[in-house]
Amino acid sequence: MKGKRLFQLIQELNKTEHRQLINACRLSADKRSVSLGELLRKRNLTEIGFEKWFAALAKSWNIASANEQDKKQRRWIDFACKEIETLLILNQFSASRKRHRELAEIFDKRNHEELTGYYNHLALEDATINKNLNALITGYDISLRWLGRNQTKQNIAGIGAILEKRKATTELSYHDAMSYFYTVSSALYIDNPDEVNYRKIAPTRHQFISLRSSTEDEYSKVLYLLAEARFNFYHQASFQEYLKITGQTIENCELNERDKQQLTRSFLYLRITGGLYYGFELKKMIADAEAMLAIMLQNKIYDPIGFFFLLFFLLINNDFDKYDALMKKYKTIFFKNENVDYTLFLESLKIYLKEGSEKALNNLQKTCYSKSLYVAAWSKLLEIKIHASLNDKRFVQVLTDRAKRFIKTNNGHRLIAEPVVHVLNAFDKKIDMGSRKNTHKLFAYYSLFGI
Repeated sequence: MKGKRLFQLIQELNKTEHRQLINACRLSADKRSVSLGELLRKRNLTEIGFEKWFAALAKSWNIASANEQDKKQRRWIDFACKEIETLLILNQFSASRKRHRELAEIFDKRNHEELTGYYNHLALEDATINKNLNALITGYDISLRWLGRNQTKQNIAGIGAILEKRKATTELSYHDAMSYFYTVSSALYIDNPDEVNYRKIAPTRHQFISLRSSTEDEYSKVLYLLAEARFNFYHQASFQEYLKITGQTIENCELNERDKQQLTRSFLYLRITGGLYYGFELKKMIADAEAMLAIMLQNKIYDPIGFFFLLFFLLINNDFDKYDALMKKYKTIFFKNENVDYTLFLESLKIYLKEGSEKALNNLQKTCYSKSLYVAAWSKLLEIKIHASLNDKRFVQVLTDRAKRFIKTNNGHRLIAEPVVHVLNAFDKKIDMGSRKNTHKLFAYYSLFGI
């Protein structure tokens, strides 16, 4: 799609930014702004509508050469994108906390002591209020350079005080970065536990203890605990012990309510993930998903996966009324076009559970090839189950073989691959659904496929 980036930029504009751009186009002397203003007034265009509009614009230029028309189209797109990008950047830096920091750095480079001192003082105040560690470090370094140029008794005392703050902020920044790093890497580890690089970077228990004891920041301490729990995900006893400790730590910490809720959300998500693999009690998983939804709504975090899990669990629990109520109220907030696979799969499961009908197969033909490994695998199982109920043994075998190839391709994802392989083997009558190599239970969804 030609102009895809421009289309996406326009879609991301909020009402204020949209209005600012239209006004800028109206006042601009650049002739290209007329067309851009016209496009902005058609804000609700779909991708197809955008392509038609852009094709009409190109046609209006009356350029005979296809090559020259293509060049002009690309130049116009580049112009329009830059106009939007410039506005977004200007708005970003118009905030006082950005302005003061940038002005302090500008006048520091110009070697103007008074203006540097004035703006740096304001920048440090802003950074302290907003807990911007990088901005604080930059501000402290500017102060240290200027105080170091004239080392009077008063300035030396000031240097000492700033050095202490700089050291403390540097330590906070270190743990802020490292706790984030281990948060990301431990989350990726759950999906690919056999990847050598994850085992290399995972700290030992002693190293995690050392990291937690070396910081005063409670938020980082909890993130380290969550990361350690994730790195122990495939050791059930250890994992559940870490969940217990982490839950108690979050409950007893003295962080502000927003930080506490963010950590609680991460904790609940991890416990839900554990339930998908270890078969935790469905009612508890529903309670966790409901608590997570409440946090998301309060903080305006619209995570489609978290909402999907709650709806999924409700369907498995045959709570169709609650499912319908939540879908009606929040579907448009949580599920966008790129999340359509979630809704298609959920509706298929609902049809199957309520009617046991092959009508559910219509959506499954699409969701079996979802980008989401969860949705694709769960869809394949449901498709096999429906055809088995229709006594279509030959096609069941075809679907089972196809699902096994899919799992073989994704066998590193133990979280989903291991239980799905167990169910597929049950379809083949190679094992009984009641027996399993591992001692832990299956997630409630898989119990639908006992044959």
